[in-house]
Amino acid sequence: MPRIWLCGFGLSALAMGNVVAAEEPATSRWVLGLGAAARPHFEGSEGHRVSPAPLIDVQKGRFFARTGEGIGLQFISTPRFTAGLGVNWMQGYDKDDAPRGIGELDDALGGRLFVSTQLGRVRATLAATQALTKNERGMLVNARVSYPLQLTDKLTLVPSLSTNWANDKYMVSYFGVDTVRASTSGLPLFQPSAGFKDVSGRVAVNYQLTPHWGLAGAVGVSKLLGDASDSPFIERDSYVSGLLGFTYTF
Repeated sequence: MPRIWLCGFGLSALAMGNVVAAEEPATSRWVLGLGAAARPHFEGSEGHRVSPAPLIDVQKGRFFARTGEGIGLQFISTPRFTAGLGVNWMQGYDKDDAPRGIGELDDALGGRLFVSTQLGRVRATLAATQALTKNERGMLVNARVSYPLQLTDKLTLVPSLSTNWANDKYMVSYFGVDTVRASTSGLPLFQPSAGFKDVSGRVAVNYQLTPHWGLAGAVGVSKLLGDASDSPFIERDSYVSGLLGFTYTF
């Protein structure tokens, strides 16, 4: 069954719908859409898959729901500073997508705490996501800096840079080779430690076809770092992801 990518590509409200780059935070915004996402079978895989991807950017007062950021509440919301918490999906990988003998890695629901600040047109966000339903999935901390560029009335470009730090549990669950995996795959034992997992550069594009319909897309390049890139079943330490879809603003 094809997997629907609910999150993980790092898209934000800046990547779709009516791009919000104004000084005052929006109190109500409804943008829904559907696209196709191209991602590796797992981080470090040589193969890619294309799957349906919902595009969501909903803001109602302090409540939000966004592709890549999950659903939650902003308990602080000012023109310059935002902080909140919510839940997001931590993607694993299927048995058929992983190298022989590695097996599957279950998806997990994670609790996400984030803060962001606006300095001129630069937006910086720091978010930590801790697995809730699968505690062994661990924690991932993401830091991202983006710079929206309003090129025309209809066209917005959002380049961004980000990096992820993962704790021991996350690294072991995703990239490790324990005795079970070693015996079924023939790979050597490997127990990665906490550290920076990857660094990524992405460009998101939004084009307003009409006042309601928009075209949203993004492409990014990621490079695994440290123990993540040293995992014996990683096939390549850099990979490309992409997304393209249509949105409707209510």
